[in-house]
Amino acid sequence: MMSVHNRLRELFIQPGSIHTRPLVRRIVLLVLFFGLYMLSLSTDFIPEKVSLQIGQVSDRDVIAPRTVSYVDNAKTKKLEMEVMASVANVYDLDVAVMAKAEEEVKAIFHVARLIQADKTQATNEQKVQRLTHELPLTLSSSVVAGLANLEEAGLVKTEEYTKSILSKYLQRGIRDDDLDIARKQVVLEAEELGLGKNAEAVVAGIAQTLIRPNFILNVRETDKRKQSALASIESVRETVKKGQVLVRRGDVVTAEQIHVMEELGLYAGNVSEVRILGLAIYVLLIMGISLGYLYNFALRVYQNDMHLLLLGLIILVTMLLGKMAHYYSDFAAPVAAGALLTAILIDSRVGLVVSVIMAMFFGVIVDHDLRAVAAALVGGMAGVYSVTKMAHGYSLIKAGVSIGAINFLVIGSTGLIQQLEGTVVLVQCLFGAISGIASAVITTGLLPYLEHAFNITTPIKLLDLAKPNHPLLQRLLLDAPGTYHHSVLVGNLAETAAVTVGADPVIVRVGAYYHDIGKIKRPYFFIENQAGCENPHDKLAPSLSTLIVTSHIKDGLDLCRDYKLPQVITDIIEQHHGTTLVSYFYKRATENEHGECMMEDDFRYEGPAPQTKEAALVMLADACEAAVRSINKPNVNRIEATVRKMIRERLQDGQLDDCNLTLRDLKVIGDVYIRLLSSMFHTRLEYPEALKELERRKAKNGNSNKQSTGKDDSNAGNGTNAEAGTK
Repeated sequence: MMSVHNRLRELFIQPGSIHTRPLVRRIVLLVLFFGLYMLSLSTDFIPEKVSLQIGQVSDRDVIAPRTVSYVDNAKTKKLEMEVMASVANVYDLDVAVMAKAEEEVKAIFHVARLIQADKTQATNEQKVQRLTHELPLTLSSSVVAGLANLEEAGLVKTEEYTKSILSKYLQRGIRDDDLDIARKQVVLEAEELGLGKNAEAVVAGIAQTLIRPNFILNVRETDKRKQSALASIESVRETVKKGQVLVRRGDVVTAEQIHVMEELGLYAGNVSEVRILGLAIYVLLIMGISLGYLYNFALRVYQNDMHLLLLGLIILVTMLLGKMAHYYSDFAAPVAAGALLTAILIDSRVGLVVSVIMAMFFGVIVDHDLRAVAAALVGGMAGVYSVTKMAHGYSLIKAGVSIGAINFLVIGSTGLIQQLEGTVVLVQCLFGAISGIASAVITTGLLPYLEHAFNITTPIKLLDLAKPNHPLLQRLLLDAPGTYHHSVLVGNLAETAAVTVGADPVIVRVGAYYHDIGKIKRPYFFIENQAGCENPHDKLAPSLSTLIVTSHIKDGLDLCRDYKLPQVITDIIEQHHGTTLVSYFYKRATENEHGECMMEDDFRYEGPAPQTKEAALVMLADACEAAVRSINKPNVNRIEATVRKMIRERLQDGQLDDCNLTLRDLKVIGDVYIRLLSSMFHTRLEYPEALKELERRKAKNGNSNKQSTGKDDSNAGNGTNAEAGTK
């Protein structure tokens, strides 16, 4: 029976270029998911049983099918408004107003004195004109004329009385609604001073101009008192009993009756075409922006219809889960599961985008509750961070705990901002923590099915393949131990270099472990497994030896199919030799009697050349490790020369043309390989003959401690010789 993955691949065969991609397939995907998203988000807009409107005459009796207690929002709102109206506003006295008024009075009379002291101003008209231009604020013409007519002594008295009146009223405090009354009282008090009409007009005019409200409304404290008063109010609850008549036939339907039917789930008004249109535009906008992001910042995902199908499916399933949880609690919805699945199966950056998409769609479900949207968004982002692909994998248990903790903090902090009741906030926080754990559980449950259906290799699956107890690695260890040791060294080299050039270290390490897995079939035809035995290639023709050596690629691919290894590992096995020349056997063949007839292409691997950074890293690590192993008496200089040579030869042979490695990357890779290989294959010091003789004498004397030390040192030296012999 054909697998789900094969059926999907038949439907979504990937063409070579984005411009040759069938447009119809993209349109079908877009329309399909648009329709599914609209269907899931607009279910609350669809009418149900009763379709009555306010003011309409009912054509039936509507009876309550069950007893229900509900909050009467209209009565509760009315009660809240009455309580808020009963809370007095809080005002603060602004002392700066009085200080500013005194400064302005002082400035006005200072200018007036200067003009009076100026003997060049002979007439009142000249004084008035100058006062009009030089006074720091605009005064009425009568006040300006009065200032011009006052003498020095009159100016002093007038200034004192003006300050006194202003101080009296401003110290008492003036509100906006008291300003007109205060100005009228200022005039009356000025008339009672007995300074004469001229001076009284000046005092009254300046005081009226400078008097300002200095009681400022303290919005924060007022709101705090009103919120405190509101918190003490209990919602007005109404109870409808089973069998109670809600609307009688012939009655005019009221808003309260509509509300009762809504609480019972009986009422559904006509579909709002405007709401449906707005939702359609909203969904299309989010889908369009998301596809634009993929095209500009995640082109690999955008070009893969299988990934787009998976992405749409993840969003749809997560949305349905969120909608089901919403009927219980907005904060219990496991919407972070979508971001987790996307980050694990597709890409962590796309996972962040999905967390934003889910928050936007969830906002429609929860009727734009900002706290629920914030929890969904931040929780999803926390989930992506917790499963970002790393060399040592990730833990969905830790991810669930992380999301739950973040949800707890977000819901709690937003509840404190809104000054909600502590018990209510705590319950919501617990729901948020549960939703984080539920997201991890759902991800764990769905992950294997999605991996299998879409043939996606996750870091967890790769790390399972890297375990030494894997059956195929066990076969490699038992049947080709030299190759196993070589593969582990290649894995260490390539993984370390992968981190420096932006490749996936998990894929590189696992690919290196399996890159020579095909040598299991004929292990003794490869020198690392001969252990000093006779080399069978000495009795074979170079062409046959080449066929045997290069066939380990095909044998490896057969084993991949038998053990169902992921495609990324299969690609590395197929590409890790590229189309390189088997130079040793080619040279032997050209030295034979008919060497001039030999074709170089007959002595090359079939390829293809590495298509990814990961495959190229394994190729270079494989070549460098084997070459350095063959060096007689290796030292840092020889190792560096050999590594640079192997990389240069692969580059000049065109093996690295398709793998997206830069020259700078190659230099960094060479530096890493040189450093690691120098530590692996360092030259050991040989013992002088005199020291060896002394050790033999000590052994004969039976000194057990020294004898033991001599054996260890001797074995260390012999280990070097043994390694050299193997090479």
